[in-house]
Amino acid sequence: MGSVLVRVDLFQTDEAVINGNFIKTGKRYNDNFREKNPCIGYIEDGYGELPTGSWAIFNYNHFDYSSPYRLSENLFSVPLDEEVLAIIDKDGDLIPVCGNVLCERIGIETLIDVPDDFKKNYDDRGIVVKGTSGYKKGQFVIWMPMSDYEICYMWNGEERRKIKVHLSEIVGILKI
Repeated sequence: MGSVLVRVDLFQTDEAVINGNFIKTGKRYNDNFREKNPCIGYIEDGYGELPTGSWAIFNYNHFDYSSPYRLSENLFSVPLDEEVLAIIDKDGDLIPVCGNVLCERIGIETLIDVPDDFKKNYDDRGIVVKGTSGYKKGQFVIWMPMSDYEICYMWNGEERRKIKVHLSEIVGILKI
């Protein structure tokens, strides 16, 4: 499937300045393990969906001193797989890559009014906000429990959240 060369500052993998815009992922910003680990990297030599010169969000597990993908101090050869979460566009929006789909969670409906603090979301379903491979914005999808990855990041001080689900983890589509 290929790989890309990614430059990552191992001490600053959670923040970057992209064309004058400040981005910070959830690392050291939230105790929720599923939010705190995405890393930001610069694509030095791209391939396929990840063009040279773009910025992307990766799962943290590619980048440390003992990584088998490490080529030099801050250069890594990263395989193109579902752990490459998304590209960051010029407006700070995420574009899914490598078979990933970005969703927003759906709230669980109740028969009575419930205060906002007590409202809950489904853990295994959502609405597609940016799709790939035939999945379109607005589709209602169901995924395997615990297979989603919540990407939480700050773009110029504004908190943004997206749920990343890989195509292989989607088990149903509600057709209306």
